[in-house]
Formats: sequence, C-alpha cells, structure tokens
Amino acid sequence: MSKKKLGYVLGALLAVSFVGPAFAGMSMENPRVSHHDRDSIRKGAEHFVQYCSGCHSVQYLRYDRLAEDTGMDAEWLEERLILEEGLEHHKPMLSAMAAEDGVNWFGTAVPDLSMTARVRGEDWIYTFLNAYFKDEDQPLGFDNWVQEATAMPHVLVHLQGTPQPVFDDNGRLVDIEVPERGEMSRREYERMTAELTAFLSYAAEPIRADRERMGIWVLLFLMVMTAVFYLLYKEYWRELKQK
Repeated sequence: MSKKKLGYVLGALLAVSFVGPAFAGMSMENPRVSHHDRDSIRKGAEHFVQYCSGCHSVQYLRYDRLAEDTGMDAEWLEERLILEEGLEHHKPMLSAMAAEDGVNWFGTAVPDLSMTARVRGEDWIYTFLNAYFKDEDQPLGFDNWVQEATAMPHVLVHLQGTPQPVFDDNGRLVDIEVPERGEMSRREYERMTAELTAFLSYAAEPIRADRERMGIWVLLFLMVMTAVFYLLYKEYWRELKQK
C-alpha cells in the first residue's frame, strides 16, 4: 500500500474514532453536568451508594477525597456513604460483592465504574440510565436501548416506573414511554440520573475542577507575560534602531 493510501486509511480511522457511538438508532443525550457543581456530585454520590454500590465499586476514589472536594465533613460520610461500621475514611469506595458472585448471578463480572466516564463519556452513562425498557424475553425482564442484552438489572425501576418500548411497523424500536410513573416524576428521575452521571464523571477525574480553575490563571499569566515581552521587544528594538 502506498503512503498516500495509507494516509487516507489512517485518516478515516481517526475520524471514525471521534464519532459518538450510535446504538440501534438512539442518539446520546447530554446531561449537562459540571465538575464545579459540588452539590450535584454530592447528591450523585449518595444515589450511587444507595442504588449502585451493592454491586459496583469506584476503586480509584477515596471517601475522604470525595468529602473534601464536595465541602462535606466526616459526619456526612458516616451518615450517608460509609455502610461498613468502622471503615476508615481514607479507604477506596469498594463494593462488598465478590467478583465470583457477579459471574454467578449476572453471567459476567460486575465492572468497576471508576473510569466509565472517561471510556464511555457522560452522555453514554446518562442515556444508558434512561434507556431501559420492559422485555419479557430477557432474563431480568428488561433490556436497554443503549446496550442490548445488558446484564445489569433496572435497579431504578421503582423510581422511574416501568418503561415500555414503542416499535414501528417494521418492529424496530423507535421510542420508550413510561405510562405510569414510579416514585419520581420524569423531571425528578432525569435530574437524579444526571446527578449520578455527575458523580461518575467526577470519580473518573477528581482533579479536573482544580485543573480547570488553575488553567484560567495560567492563561491569564501567559497573556500578561506576552504583553510584557512584546513591550520589552519594542523597547529593545527602538534603542537598536536609534544606534
């Protein structure tokens, strides 16, 4: 293969790698989360512990780091997050489920979610949580539009209500409806899943908010120094030209 053709192939592969994932015609939804929204991250952490930590871990995040970044104290950790009595605050957020239990119960090892937001993206997580629908053919009674035949049960069904699939004349899934809401309204459920997404996004890169804040000051410093160096340059050349 010539270098020119090889360049075309590599360029095409690079372009494809930046295209957002499309699963059976469903577009990803933007939850509009922010690493600077400490309240959403805090609420998302509480949701995660209540509904997700029975199976999933975020092994690269420590309890005390989470409390520090969200402006909370040790009492909050003890009351809302730490379920194991006597667990030290500097420990990572690990699930009590053993890997072999996940294989026995769900047919696959339950994944750690520390880097899911980096690998999949915030849009994927949020859309996945809102893409379950009733399917009696599945072992757990639900399927997911984003990840077909998912092994993860719809643990939030009592909050959302039972989502029903809508098919077109060709039997293709085109929409999901919730005829009867659960404990939450549609807006409340979407806000809760957005908060869960915010927490998982934060867990994937806890330093991001600090990095972005620091970046603003670095750019301002560079702008000021560029102006100073430009004025020095003008002054030096003015004196040289006079000679």
